Amino acid sequence: MIKTGLKFDAALPDPYNAVNWREAYRSEKSDKPRNASYQAPGGETVNFIQESFKFSGGQALDTAEYPFGGLWSVERLNEKPQALTVTGFLRGIDYINRRNTLIEALRVRTDDENPGFIDLPFWGRFPVVVQSYDIDEKTQDQGQCGISITFTRAGATVNERFTSLSNAKTQMDNAAANLKSAAIGDFVKKLNNLIDIQTLMAGFGKIKSILASIVGNIQAAQTTLNVITAEINGITSLIAQGIRSPGEFASALFNAAASIVAGLSEIKNSVESYTNLSEGSASAYSPPQSNSEKKAVLLFLSAKKYKIDVPAATVAQQNTKSAMENLYKTAALFAASQIITEMDISYQKTSTYWNLLQELELSIDKEDSAVYTSVEDLRIAISIFLSSRTLNTEAIKQFPAPLPLLYIAQYLGCDEAKLRELNSIADSFIVTGDVVYV
Repeated sequence: MIKTGLKFDAALPDPYNAVNWREAYRSEKSDKPRNASYQAPGGETVNFIQESFKFSGGQALDTAEYPFGGLWSVERLNEKPQALTVTGFLRGIDYINRRNTLIEALRVRTDDENPGFIDLPFWGRFPVVVQSYDIDEKTQDQGQCGISITFTRAGATVNERFTSLSNAKTQMDNAAANLKSAAIGDFVKKLNNLIDIQTLMAGFGKIKSILASIVGNIQAAQTTLNVITAEINGITSLIAQGIRSPGEFASALFNAAASIVAGLSEIKNSVESYTNLSEGSASAYSPPQSNSEKKAVLLFLSAKKYKIDVPAATVAQQNTKSAMENLYKTAALFAASQIITEMDISYQKTSTYWNLLQELELSIDKEDSAVYTSVEDLRIAISIFLSSRTLNTEAIKQFPAPLPLLYIAQYLGCDEAKLRELNSIADSFIVTGDVVYV
């Protein structure tokens, strides 16, 4: 079973009594009314009289408006952080001492890892981060002071999110490996008693050409390209040797797809190494820019409509052709899902790739139970992985007058390389118009 790895739960805490509000206020008639209280991390509980409480939440939305009567589209980005505002009083002969104790408690640092706790009679106990507080004293109301405190409910810690991300990556790798195994097994079963060898060889020749065209769009060192090409040529070798085993052809296809994924990862790591080296030197040159990941993933995602251009006059030819088309779509899903999780892109682009990935998944024949399960597990693992990442939302700023890219980068607080990635910038000294940034 796929698990998120996050302990955080945004659900409401258990109330003292959800059936009878009077018993939530006091368990027995003889008991004193239950007060509200705040407890700083590792501190003592400070009680106060609650006057009102406001709980707010909602959804962060991406609303797109279209011209010429195109109306609008609304997409949910995330659940908004829950905000809690409580007002009340401190009263009594010793209220000054309790007021100061409360203020000192509110001054204690709080965060997701070390939250404070607000306890309310009708709501229960919330882990919270202090946002702001006000103490209101009036000369005519001696012996008491008003208090108003605003909290943000504590969320998932950075460490939890990092652990979840690592766990999700492992789960995704395992799901991808299971998909490979299930797809190869399904392919062998489909062609077990109904196969046309000539169609098989011709079809994998076409698939090899598709993979070669993907590699042709990758910018990398020749040594890296040679390694990827060698794996792809493994399909050609099987054809040349007259191999007739569907399992070997299927394995060669997935190995070739995996080599493209590994090659893109190696390219990315080498670019990051170049960037770190440049930052530590006096070089004025930017690291080489490449959109190899984008090109490769889009080519794989386009496999949802893939058809092999080979004759299929007989039942055996049609079955062989159909099985190969489905196998390539599955291999494309196998590769695209891993590439997407390695890409450093914004929420909007991730959402676009996710939608295309789902369309590719829907095009795959999942009649085999092992294939169905492995595709489901892969989708869940990718979803968990992407939701665990911090994805920035793109924004647009218009610059009516031409400005240098470096000035715009400093003004927007966005890395120069990221601006180049998000915008088609031909001249670094003359940038004008709408600039997309994160």
